[in-house]
Parts: sequence; structure tokens; C-alpha cells
Amino acid sequence: MNAKSSRSHTIFQLLVEIQDKNGTFLKGRLNLCDLAGSEKINKKEVMADVQLKELKNINLSLTTLGKVIFALSSGDKKAVAAFRESKLTRLLQESLTGNTFTFIFGNLSPSSKNLEETINTLKFV
Repeated sequence: MNAKSSRSHTIFQLLVEIQDKNGTFLKGRLNLCDLAGSEKINKKEVMADVQLKELKNINLSLTTLGKVIFALSSGDKKAVAAFRESKLTRLLQESLTGNTFTFIFGNLSPSSKNLEETINTLKFV
């Protein structure tokens, strides 16, 4: 959203494979994700079409991730985790299901002007 940085999600995946004494391969994956924060459309500011499209894509992927996490944690057997709705959730699908540990950290702002965004982050985390 500004000239010096891009607004995007960044995912670093580290895959580790070892072979034990019996010849069995053990695999592990570490995903480090820096998710772009949700953004509001500033109606007072003129935004290029590219910026609006970027903003909408970021918000959509975060919304989809939130829905997937809610579906997985709800305990409802009928709840469907819609991993296919977003590239982000497809990339993280293996880390969100199965035999995994997942930690989510949220960055909060102490400023009162960012109160609504801070509350939304706390609801997400």
C-alpha cells in the first residue's frame, strides 16, 4: 500500500527429512508465516485499481483462514474447512490438520487510533 514495501503474505517452509536406523524416513515441516494485516478501504484517499485488488485479496485470504481455523476448532463434525477457497489456506492445510502444533501470534498496536484493528486481530487470534 506504499511505495517502499509490498503488502503480501510471506511463507517460509522448512522441510526436514531424516532416515532412522530401520530405514524409515521421518519428515517434519516448519512453516513461518508473516501474514499481511487486514486493511480498510480509505474512501478519502484515491487508490489505484492495483492497490484495491491487492487489499481485497489480502482481506479475503485472511477471512478464509479465519473460517478454516474456526471450522477446525469448532468440534462440529459437519463443519467444513474450505481450504480450497484461498491459496494461503491450501499452502497451510497440512500444518492446520493432522499431527501438528500451530502457534499464532498477533501484532497489536497500543495506539487508540488503531483500536478497531487491534480488536479484530484479537478476535482472529
